[in-house]
Amino acid sequence: MRVFRVPVLIVLLGAGVARCSAADAESPFAQTKVETLLKQELARGFKPDLEVIVDLVEIPPDTTLERHWHSGEEFHYYLEGAVEVAIDGGPSITGTPGTVGHVPYKKTHTATTGKSGAKILVFRVHHSGEPMRYLERDGESPDG
Repeated sequence: MRVFRVPVLIVLLGAGVARCSAADAESPFAQTKVETLLKQELARGFKPDLEVIVDLVEIPPDTTLERHWHSGEEFHYYLEGAVEVAIDGGPSITGTPGTVGHVPYKKTHTATTGKSGAKILVFRVHHSGEPMRYLERDGESPDG
């Protein structure tokens, strides 16, 4: 498990685009509060077709999110509570206040909270125009 203590939070540019379906309304994601703080495309001359997204995510107590993946790299700064992030093919992350975590590109993962829930600042470098997440139950595969 790799967790780093961070004395200062460096703010990146970005924010999220949510994807919703009727099935999503019944999922744990529906109870999870996601506030998009910033969304910014990277300069085309620097890296075309990528954006940075910054979300404030609040996962309720005793919740397990559905297995999902993103079309980008995801970085977490854990603000409140505790969460266990299980990543396919890698070590789990135990997120507690003041620690950071990383979910690699297109890695399927889930998050589970305990009695206190969790508040997380999520930074994502993401392919422009792609959905916020792909759910495993929808048959979406990171391989293609």
